[in-house]
Amino acid sequence: MALECPIALYKAFKQIFVDIYNDCYVNKRVSNSDRNNKKWIDNKIKCMIKEKDRLFELWSNEPKNMLKRLNYTKFRNKCQKAIVKSKNIYDKKSILECNKNIKKIWERINTMLGNNKQSVDDLIISNMNGQDSVIDISNNFASTFDREIEEIKHKCQDIWLDRKTYVKTSDMSMRWQPVSPKYVKNIINNMNVNKSPGSDLVRMSDLKIIIDKVSPVLAKLINLTVKKYKFPNKLKEAIVRPIHKKGDRKNVSNYRPISILSSIDKIIEKCIVNQLSNYLQTNNIINECQHGFLKGKSTNTLLAKFTDEINSYLEDKKFVITIFFDYKKAFDTLQFDTILNAMEECGVREPLNPWFRDYLTARSYCVKVEDTLSDRVEVRSGVAQGSGCGPICYLMHVNSLCRVLQHCSAYMFADDLCILRSGANIDDICQLVQQDIDAVVKWSHDNGIILNASKTKLMLIHSPYLQSNSVTPPLFTHDYTCHHNNLLDCKCKPIERVNCVTYLGARIDDKFSWSQHVDYISNKLRILLSKMYHLSFKVPINILRCIYMSLVDSIMSYALDSYGLTFKTNLDKLEALQIRFLKLLVTKKTKSSCKGDYRKLFKICKILPITLKHRYLLLVNHHCIQEHNLTYVKNNHNTRSMAAGRFNVPRVTNYFGDRTLKKRIPYLLNSLPADIRSETNIKKFKRKLKLYYLDII
Repeated sequence: MALECPIALYKAFKQIFVDIYNDCYVNKRVSNSDRNNKKWIDNKIKCMIKEKDRLFELWSNEPKNMLKRLNYTKFRNKCQKAIVKSKNIYDKKSILECNKNIKKIWERINTMLGNNKQSVDDLIISNMNGQDSVIDISNNFASTFDREIEEIKHKCQDIWLDRKTYVKTSDMSMRWQPVSPKYVKNIINNMNVNKSPGSDLVRMSDLKIIIDKVSPVLAKLINLTVKKYKFPNKLKEAIVRPIHKKGDRKNVSNYRPISILSSIDKIIEKCIVNQLSNYLQTNNIINECQHGFLKGKSTNTLLAKFTDEINSYLEDKKFVITIFFDYKKAFDTLQFDTILNAMEECGVREPLNPWFRDYLTARSYCVKVEDTLSDRVEVRSGVAQGSGCGPICYLMHVNSLCRVLQHCSAYMFADDLCILRSGANIDDICQLVQQDIDAVVKWSHDNGIILNASKTKLMLIHSPYLQSNSVTPPLFTHDYTCHHNNLLDCKCKPIERVNCVTYLGARIDDKFSWSQHVDYISNKLRILLSKMYHLSFKVPINILRCIYMSLVDSIMSYALDSYGLTFKTNLDKLEALQIRFLKLLVTKKTKSSCKGDYRKLFKICKILPITLKHRYLLLVNHHCIQEHNLTYVKNNHNTRSMAAGRFNVPRVTNYFGDRTLKKRIPYLLNSLPADIRSETNIKKFKRKLKLYYLDII
């Protein structure tokens, strides 16, 4: 049989997989049986409980006998203490027996805290109508997901903007490099074995067992699919799991469809996406305002630039109008032709462009609830949420969005778009911002994604000392009908103006003080503190430290280089909470020795207080970045600053200027010793910097 067709090769691969797996399973598969943990009720506790019951019975026969009551009460308290101690010993042993298996440790910790979450299926069944069968529930999800996408898509075929005016077509073309068996083997080794298998039931853990046998076959399959522009139809089948977002759990519309794809499909997508991402980033194809799904960029990098730009405007005593856009099901409403056209403009031409045409079309899914599958539904638009190619396709699709803006600067993280404009006169700013809002609405119309006007927010950011004398003019996200009527008889509601907005997990207020974000973090940390206090009696200190670093430190560190620029009084609240956590990470003897000055605990635990952690992250994240234009102090005379190799620190007019990176970076660098300041290796710089800050606590 000639295997020149990728579909035939995939069918042959499945048979090869079954044969090889059956061959190797018995020899290489290791069964991980659960250990039989010793129960916390031992013989001593059982005897004490029996004695307690005996004393209670004696007292109950003579309820007025105070001596028997006292004997029972004393022994009951003694028994209760022994039970608590035995429980704690058992919990501690159960943690240690996990053998550094992080998943098992967290499962055990959640059990101790009573956080035994229901499975996705149990939540769905318990919240849906009890009279419906499971098949009816799954079919209801499938039909609702399909109907909602079709309802929000507009049918208008008019084009509002000339694509040539805002699209910059790449002169370069991506060249596909055939993959080798060794490359495929590395891909499989790096894949997560805990992911659920797709409709073909091939598990990633099974592939890893027979990796040497299947890697050459998969490499040939991948190269052949690209060469023939053909993607096997079986790999286009997805199993969708409904995941609750927010709101009423009984409402099917409040669930997000997450696709579970075949393990083979994930490997093929990973090989494609790796080359595609490398091409896009190496050649700077993706617009610089985009921070989502790109190596070296994240929500932290976006918030840092966003914060610095606004601080610069507030230093100049300007008003800043910000618009936070929201899209409806952005990934699910993309049109295939629009995606392929955008890929062509980005330089992704043959063979990947026709390959993506076949990859995107003729896809289908069925919704799974418990072990029941719904009827299969055809996918008519969009990219699967949970696929590897989905995010990279979306980035190329929206790559031209920021180029339609004429007056505002933009920040994007996937489908989260924020535009802002500054000025001294609010009326003038609003006129320019409205023009860019109209441009965004028209671009969205032409490219087939729908703005959610009700969730789009407006915020006027200004210094508390700068009062606006005029009312902010209303701004509108005019719908398509309104634009068809040339904005005559407009019935659109103005964009809602808010005093605080949650943007990428950070709470930004209109005074740009970050006080509401600090309060939000403080509330989350207080909840964690109570849980860690109860855990401190049950788990070893090294496990507690692991919990602190994974939960507490991660919460405080997120966007810290942005909100850490707030007032010291705000950071002092967080530092006080930090100290309360550190008291749980040391022994009673160590805690007693630090009484009166608990800041010593930072050095003992080798954890930076939040004020120094902010400086640390600020310097590490902006290490050796040329855009700060750092210049050394120069003078006709050999001053102390010149001898130490210090940088020029620009003068600023207010505390917003003091928060800008142009001021903070050279100021913080000048506060460091010369050997740390001049270190170019990032790893050595981080190590030296942390040791220096720990030393000055």
